[in-house]
Amino acid sequence: MASSTRARQSRTFETGPSAPWWPVWIAALIRVSVWLVMPARFASDEDSYYQVATQLLTTGERDLFWPPLTGWLIAAVRLLPGADSVAATRLAWLVMDVGCVMLVRILAMRVARTVSAGAHARRLAALMTLGYAVYLPAISFSQFATSEIPALLQVLVILVLLTTPAVGTWSYVAAGVLAGTLVLTRPSLLPLMVTLPIAVVATRSWQSFRDALAIVLSASAVIGGYLVWNWEHSGELSIGRNSAYNLYIGNRDMYGEDLNLLSPAATAEQIEFRRQMWSGELVYPTQSPAELQREALRWIAEHPATFARRSVGRLARVFVPRTDVLELAGGEQRTGIFTAVPLSLLAVANLQWTCVLFGGLLGLGVIYRSDRALGALFLATIAGSVALCLIAISKPRYSFVFDPVLILAAGAFVTAPRAAWRNLSLGGRIAVGVSVVFLLWAWIAWTIFAVTSRVAP
Repeated sequence: MASSTRARQSRTFETGPSAPWWPVWIAALIRVSVWLVMPARFASDEDSYYQVATQLLTTGERDLFWPPLTGWLIAAVRLLPGADSVAATRLAWLVMDVGCVMLVRILAMRVARTVSAGAHARRLAALMTLGYAVYLPAISFSQFATSEIPALLQVLVILVLLTTPAVGTWSYVAAGVLAGTLVLTRPSLLPLMVTLPIAVVATRSWQSFRDALAIVLSASAVIGGYLVWNWEHSGELSIGRNSAYNLYIGNRDMYGEDLNLLSPAATAEQIEFRRQMWSGELVYPTQSPAELQREALRWIAEHPATFARRSVGRLARVFVPRTDVLELAGGEQRTGIFTAVPLSLLAVANLQWTCVLFGGLLGLGVIYRSDRALGALFLATIAGSVALCLIAISKPRYSFVFDPVLILAAGAFVTAPRAAWRNLSLGGRIAVGVSVVFLLWAWIAWTIFAVTSRVAP
């Protein structure tokens, strides 16, 4: 990149005092304390990933249903001396999440310098880092060996690379390689390898097109290399069969998690679907991935209005109240909701989520006005994380990739909330107002759906 382009880099790249470390130690202490008391029971998709690793270690065969990287990581941890246990594997995930806290600390200082200065910037960065350190959904994810924490770690490294002072071509190449391995972790994050380069070009200089292209080509090389290898060894040109499965279950006549914002009460079919799923009676499709994909695309072509309506509902579901923290208490199916511990977890998590979501919504505007390059990267992270949710399935936990971004943005808003609102243009205020109304109705609609879908025992 030309020297003139370097000179025009945003204030994100300024140097100065680093952020305090004490929030990182608090994060580590909390996570280790929870890890010490967690029983060795599986949560969410953890059992499936552990079985993938077991199959790989015992027979050398890969389970082609799941994307590969999480299973490989679990297998690698279990190869270490004395580490072949659920607790040891989870400890590796805990270490990765402490790494996430350290990366949030770096980004927090860069955000703080765009909206503040001197000692106040250091205090603000500490507050932002502490926000992630005590964020209950993040603490919950750190305790289970699923794909969320490895994916988040990669996203945060990418953002740190793209906002590093005097960022060079090799930083963009490294970011691209990580974008490729990110897709091998969670294919639903594929759009990030497009939205992030667009943000780089749109807010810097057309001379940065070369750097954006480096991201895309590096990511494509990693993904393409895996696809070729998978084709040679298994005859399948895919990252994981579950992508076709998710596309199918979200695009057929009955979608079990369809949040209809116009009529949010669960249907009889959805209630029965949930009952069968929890009782183990649910019959899963047996068609091949290609057949499932064809059926889903055919259904979309035949029902464009319903697909559009479902897409809006899927978008809403990403931002509704957090429920995955119940895994810390054993999961909803095991413990229910209406007892002291689950209710307390839900109350704390969703109080935090309310502050993060609505504070972050306003704070993104503050960051974008202070530093367009940084603000655009944050917005691109959110957009790229939700894009594929609109066409397949979505769950509240899918916001995990950009939760730290919203925490940082909420911190930026806290610095001067009144000024942040006053400085918004009329168009900005309208956009924020519409977003708030949409999110509030999404919460109400989801609550109606959640209650009515639990009519069945």
